[in-house]
Amino acid sequence: MKKILIPIFVAVLVAGCGGSDQAKNTTDKEFQGVRAEQDYVAKGMEYLAESDIPNAIHSFDMAIKQDPTDVENYIVLGQVYLRLQQYGRAGDTFQAATRVEPRNGELYYLVAMARGLEGEKDIAIESAQKSVELFMAQKDEERFKQSVALLKGLTDSQNAPEQEADAVSETASSMQKTVEEDVQNVP
Repeated sequence: MKKILIPIFVAVLVAGCGGSDQAKNTTDKEFQGVRAEQDYVAKGMEYLAESDIPNAIHSFDMAIKQDPTDVENYIVLGQVYLRLQQYGRAGDTFQAATRVEPRNGELYYLVAMARGLEGEKDIAIESAQKSVELFMAQKDEERFKQSVALLKGLTDSQNAPEQEADAVSETASSMQKTVEEDVQNVP
């Protein structure tokens, strides 16, 4: 079952909720809209580029401690955990961010992905539903559609996993290539 879910979530992760155009403009002290007084996020990105994962995680943790109200810091750390396939930690990180911004649909979307990969289907479905509701209320059509696709993938995987295995595998392969290209483009 997990073998089927992982490609689904990798595909959805790559499609993701997307970022703002503003997030694409980065500086030395900013990464995807995240600013840190002590450059913890920037330093964490440097560590990631050097494949020094423990120090990168520590830096992102410090960014959260420095400003626990900035959900972007949680998102960066949670995404690192997702890439490391530490789905429980990723889910915990995203869940903590929902307590900071309970009306942020992207956070619930990320919780749903992490919990689904972890095998916590009920929590994943509940979080995906919350994401759908929030994006619908905000009239964010693109993210609404992505959340619906995630919710459908979660519910379909419970109902008929064998029928989707081949299609999911193809999608995951093409999406993995995109993820690898994105990782190479990280400053």
